[in-house]
Amino acid sequence: MSDGPKMKLELAQMIAKRFMAHLEPYVMFMSVAGSVRREVEYCGDVEIVALPKDEFQMPIAFPENYPGLVINGERLKRFKYPEKGLQIELYLPQRSDYGRILAIRTGSSGFAHYLMVEANRHGWIGTVDGLRRKKECEKKGNVWKILPQYKTNPTLPPIFSTEMQFFELIGVNYIEPRQRSWVSHIEGYNYKL
Repeated sequence: MSDGPKMKLELAQMIAKRFMAHLEPYVMFMSVAGSVRREVEYCGDVEIVALPKDEFQMPIAFPENYPGLVINGERLKRFKYPEKGLQIELYLPQRSDYGRILAIRTGSSGFAHYLMVEANRHGWIGTVDGLRRKKECEKKGNVWKILPQYKTNPTLPPIFSTEMQFFELIGVNYIEPRQRSWVSHIEGYNYKL
């Protein structure tokens, strides 16, 4: 989420549509996420979750020196256009993790935190390799990593092609995107709209 200026939802939707039109030839499927998907009246940025056709597509879609590209990672690409007060974030999850990442990236930070607390309660933790069994991982700094003895054969979660599959795993009833603008009261992990 951008801390910069906010734009009207209609403008953010138009920007998302144009960005997705550029992406379409390079991805199998994609979805708007974040405050645009939640249909918040004013949005700070545009977030897209997409699954590339293969590992060669993103360098074609966004070649070196692509205008505005400030983060060019394998799983995240960030585009900033300060003169327009615009930031676009493109999330590129592993195929098996698409639904989980879409759920997390659609929710407010409070809602995303709630989902990961529920995953943790069911014995799962988010790692750099995707969702993994907490007992097979250790926390190093602020990051969870798979223990060496499980690196080659970790317990993998089911495939999350959809958000529903992730919600089912963590025992949460599906919540419509418009209902995910939650605020967290961190002390007790109480969440409310």
